[in-house]
Amino acid sequence: MSPFFVIRLVLDFTAAGLLLAALAYWWLDNTSHEFIGTGMFVLLVSHNVFNRRWWARLPEAARSKPSFLTIASNISIALAMAALLVTSVLISRTVFAVLPVSGGPMAREIHILAAYWAFILAAVHLGLHWSMIMAVIGRLLRVGAPNPIRTASLRVAASAIAAWGIHSLFVMGIGDRLIARPSIDFWDFQEATVGFFLHHIAILGTCACAAHYATVWLRWAGGGTRKMDASV
Repeated sequence: MSPFFVIRLVLDFTAAGLLLAALAYWWLDNTSHEFIGTGMFVLLVSHNVFNRRWWARLPEAARSKPSFLTIASNISIALAMAALLVTSVLISRTVFAVLPVSGGPMAREIHILAAYWAFILAAVHLGLHWSMIMAVIGRLLRVGAPNPIRTASLRVAASAIAAWGIHSLFVMGIGDRLIARPSIDFWDFQEATVGFFLHHIAILGTCACAAHYATVWLRWAGGGTRKMDASV
């Protein structure tokens, strides 16, 4: 396995971690939030540069159901990230403050909306590539051939995370944030900072599980039809 590929994978997970940290706006000061977001976008640019061949092959993509799901996911997250970047520049008070642009309350609302959609879509993106990620981790850890006990244990763990994640969706009011419904409920970081991150990690796991098993089912239903390389 190429060490370069492993480094890319680490950078991708770092970008996901930065996105999660950026969601904790009320735990950070605005300057930290902006620098974390800027770091995330730098990593996302590098991610797309590394995967530029996938975008070049997009017009020739196979039409199997798993490929369509991957294509829709990639395009959706690209649009969410583009909206997040544009609104970041418009409402910046530190990193891009020198630019002669400014945004009002509408830009801030769009920024929050795009951030939560980016988070959910990033989780889906992770789930669509979970088989590849597990294969890489298995080779790195020198894990042996699959066995029923390990498989069952992992599925039980995934089910528990998914169940907790569904609960967390309601606790964190993600539904309201995904439709830009006004809310005055904010997480009290003075009470439990760790809880905020645990809930969001559980939500990420739930969405990733849903995407992964949707892909598995579609491949099974499609009878193993040819699929597009999902390296992005």
